[in-house]
Amino acid sequence: MYNSWLEISKSAILHNLAQYQRIVGKTVEIMPIVKSNAYGHGLVEVAKIVSPKVKWLGVVSLGEALNLRQNGIKNKIFVLSYAQSRYLEPGIKQNIELPVYDLAYAKLISQKAARLRKTALIHVKIDTGASRVGVLAADAIEFILELAKLPNLKINGIYSHFAAAEENQKYSKFQLDKFNKILAELSRFKICIPYRHFVCSAATLTEDKAYFNLIRLGLGLYGLWPSKQTQKIAQKKYPWLKLIPALAWKTKVIQVKEVPAGTYVGYGCTFKTKKKTKLAVLAVGYWEGYDRHLSNIGEVIIKNKKCPVIGRVCMNLTMVDVSLVKDVKADDEVTLLGGGVTADELADKIGTINYEVVTRVNPLLPRFYLK
Repeated sequence: MYNSWLEISKSAILHNLAQYQRIVGKTVEIMPIVKSNAYGHGLVEVAKIVSPKVKWLGVVSLGEALNLRQNGIKNKIFVLSYAQSRYLEPGIKQNIELPVYDLAYAKLISQKAARLRKTALIHVKIDTGASRVGVLAADAIEFILELAKLPNLKINGIYSHFAAAEENQKYSKFQLDKFNKILAELSRFKICIPYRHFVCSAATLTEDKAYFNLIRLGLGLYGLWPSKQTQKIAQKKYPWLKLIPALAWKTKVIQVKEVPAGTYVGYGCTFKTKKKTKLAVLAVGYWEGYDRHLSNIGEVIIKNKKCPVIGRVCMNLTMVDVSLVKDVKADDEVTLLGGGVTADELADKIGTINYEVVTRVNPLLPRFYLK
């Protein structure tokens, strides 16, 4: 249907998982995060790749979790952020582990579980300083004591999330101290919660005191570094550590033509040729996820040569200068991301982060899974 597609390396994903397993050791379990279409890599397919190697998988919503169950994934699945009430009963039936940070919602889960004669597994989210979803640390003990009174619920986990693991270790320590105080106080009440998890990909590399017995592996699974600072810290601590980007994004040339000097290219006449120019029109644009901010600054690879984007990126078309490429023709393959074009490079050009570059590739584009 489309002339743009992604190629995902299974071996790269498994390599990256093994690198993190080596870092945390055998006593700490890893929860690969496959939310948001596995950061653009394909929810179900990535889950199938990693599921034989791990016990856990993490998703953002109960809808995603049920999608995995419908596709034969039998691992423990934890919902990180929101469990839609309309899916609660099938979620409880399928043993999906649910996030709780609101007492009224916990009571609803309890009622649904009682109706099904099941015990719902929940994880309590503590807001230690990210100020997103979560019970405020000051209210956590009282909240957990109230949860413990509800029937048909088992508190199987307690977790939090670092706000600045990539760049502010002082603040990370502040958050971790809050979390540890809650755990210590729970022990005085003789409340033992089986799973405690805090760290993400970045914090796994910088905050080894926060491993507890489970970590959440997101961006690193896909071979990308959370930040340059994190990369420097990690490579100093673990000189053997190597991450391999798993995703390549490609498209095709649909037309090649020469235009004379003084020709405007694209909407808004933002580019004007200074000399006779051979340009190629590509079958990709911002609908596919190739960011419009790459207009006049992006680069793609054709026949092993980098070719600059000229003019504005359109909804479904992009023009590039191929004057230095020999024998380029319609139907030639073009690399948009991968090889000599990295997600970090594209992120720097459009003023964002590599997370956004890969997650915003249109999920309707076909993904091919290679060895």
